[in-house]
Amino acid sequence: MFGLEQLLPDSYARCAVADFAWTAAAIGAIFGTARAVRAARGSDRLVWLAFCAGSLSWLTGQLARDLVEVGGAALPSLVSDVGFMTAAPLWTIALFMHLRQHGQRFALYALLLDVGAVVLTLLGAVILFLATALARDVVWDAHAAAVALLYPVLYVAATAAALSAVWGTPQPEPRGALISLFFGLGLNAAAFVLFLPANLDGTFAAGSPLDALWIVGLGAIGIAGAQWVENHEDGRASALSSTVIELSRMALPALVTAAGAFLLVYTDIRGVPARFANWIDAAVAVTVLLLAIRAGLALFANWRLVQRERRRAEQLAVLYDVGLATAGELSLGDLANLVAREATALTRTDGAMVALTERGRGLVVRAQHNAPALGLRLAIGETLRGVALEAVRTRDLVVASDYRLHADSNPALHSLIASAIAAPLIAHGEVVGTLTAYARRPRVFTEETCRLVRLYTAQAAIAIANADLLAETRRLARDDDLTGVLNRRSLLERLDIEIAEAARHGDIFAVVLCDMDGLKAVNDTAGHLVGNEVLRSVARTMRQTARTEDLVARFGGDEFVILLPRTAALPAQALVGRISARLREEHYLWAGRANPLPRVSFGISWFPQDGRDADALINAADARMYEDKARARTRATAAASVD
Repeated sequence: MFGLEQLLPDSYARCAVADFAWTAAAIGAIFGTARAVRAARGSDRLVWLAFCAGSLSWLTGQLARDLVEVGGAALPSLVSDVGFMTAAPLWTIALFMHLRQHGQRFALYALLLDVGAVVLTLLGAVILFLATALARDVVWDAHAAAVALLYPVLYVAATAAALSAVWGTPQPEPRGALISLFFGLGLNAAAFVLFLPANLDGTFAAGSPLDALWIVGLGAIGIAGAQWVENHEDGRASALSSTVIELSRMALPALVTAAGAFLLVYTDIRGVPARFANWIDAAVAVTVLLLAIRAGLALFANWRLVQRERRRAEQLAVLYDVGLATAGELSLGDLANLVAREATALTRTDGAMVALTERGRGLVVRAQHNAPALGLRLAIGETLRGVALEAVRTRDLVVASDYRLHADSNPALHSLIASAIAAPLIAHGEVVGTLTAYARRPRVFTEETCRLVRLYTAQAAIAIANADLLAETRRLARDDDLTGVLNRRSLLERLDIEIAEAARHGDIFAVVLCDMDGLKAVNDTAGHLVGNEVLRSVARTMRQTARTEDLVARFGGDEFVILLPRTAALPAQALVGRISARLREEHYLWAGRANPLPRVSFGISWFPQDGRDADALINAADARMYEDKARARTRATAAASVD
């Protein structure tokens, strides 16, 4: 179009060609941004609606100009001026919305400061231009001069906003469309800056290189809309490297500062009148102030970034500790305490509670961190209550920003807890526990915190499942699977330890060997299932009657051994008497009636009188147990003969 203008001798024809080209470029910008509106969703659609509205505003102003210059209509120039000048603020608003939807709060502040600094520098340059080049040649119309000055100011501001949007968009997001917008708005801004002298003295005519700047600038805005659609359809990111973006971010304040210094020096050299020089000085001073604020904002943003990275390092350390616990050999109790303590640090709450699944009891509280500081009663060993119940029902994270309003909250804690977050501990598809973190003051848990809690609980659940599996494996290796008391191997290990300790400290202890006299008869008449139940009843009675420090073990078949640490002859005989009396009171069910347990014979040996090793002690107890069995048979025979 520019080349065609140069071939046309008639000024009216050149004007018509230029108006046609500007109108076509505006229609292209509308189609490009409208395409982005159709493809966008949610807040992105609002952004591109604002871009499309700006393009429509430009087209409105251009159509008014067409009617005047081509159609000869008698319309005031204000109609077209309003259309052109409204487009720039609409595009600036769209860029502001784009940054806001990406959560770039500091980028928004930088945008305002950048725009202010650029506009003030431009105003200083315009004042200098007016004071030197046009002061003697033009009689200013205040209204026309204000309109002429608004054009470059608005479009330079929009260009600065586009550059800030390029800077402020997160790195993974495509920037191609924003770069095109910056290019298009920049060409428009350059055109209006260069248009200013001709606009002020009314000498502008179509056919100048400015026509190409406006046409390509509007075309770039239309291309930006299409480019945004393509980038979001195929996921392509901008080819502009982060290094280039960061360099441009640092270059703008330097360029603005250099421009301000040039204005001050040039003002002094040319001897600009004081009334103009004062305005230029004021513009440069405010620009420097804005740049200083921007530098402070950058330092603050860097400080926030350092704090965020430090916080992230702490969170990774917490996750690492839990990961180590997954491969470690912590007990369930120690692991629950670790999970509660680290969860408090991870979520920055005031305390945490861990409940674990126990067989036959459901979810039971196993750990509480910082409970006294919160004024909470220790609930270790109690069944689970509170907001964690919903986490179990939904198998998902539960956030109670206002603890009192949650349906499962504990009314007794309303004055102590303001906010809470709870998550199920799920491993291998099963709920193995819950984690609840409490805050004394109202708290809003961010998406990042929720994401970290989900990751943390996933690792914690695996660690707990592994610890439970390890504990069960150790129990199976240590305990008799049928009766639940120690097995033979564990007994011999503990007996060797007790012998070593007693020999070192000069202590004594007793070993009791027990044998059931009639178990075979029970198996033959009632069956082995009933016989197994008889064995379990005997083991349970011995364990309940013995002291806490005593050890009960199944030695094999129907034989049991009781280890009595630091026990002399009389206390050992008294304890055996109590166990024997309790066994005589126990019964087992068979054939619809209760039957007494078979008689149990006992034999006791003592360290060191009866031996100094396990075999000697067990052999001595075995011999005395057979003596007890023989006495029982003699008594039974005597009783039968009397009858």
